[in-house]
Amino acid sequence: MFQFGEILALAIWVVAVVYVATNWRRLGSLPHLRMLLGPTALLAAGTAATVLEGLFFTGADLPWLVVTQDSVVVIDTGAPGARVVNLLEHACMAASCVWLLVGLARIRRMGGETPA
Repeated sequence: MFQFGEILALAIWVVAVVYVATNWRRLGSLPHLRMLLGPTALLAAGTAATVLEGLFFTGADLPWLVVTQDSVVVIDTGAPGARVVNLLEHACMAASCVWLLVGLARIRRMGGETPA
């Protein structure tokens, strides 16, 4: 089941992508815009994967963790599609963070100047 906030976040991403696409020439003069496009696209893909996961896979399709006093047991419910979408969601979010961190470190090393 999905939450309203996930649908709202996806709608905001769609509006943002349409805005950037229609105003690309004006936005192209902003410094470091190209460096921000990759992480932004990955965040949008992660948000889309979150909504897809909520729409097409219920919580019962994901592996359940059963915690006992002595150990944690994973019960696999056999829904590979849910696991793939979940992995895609988290991989996109993590890759976006790493990409943004590396890009910001490069900008800092350059002294904030726009790369040629």
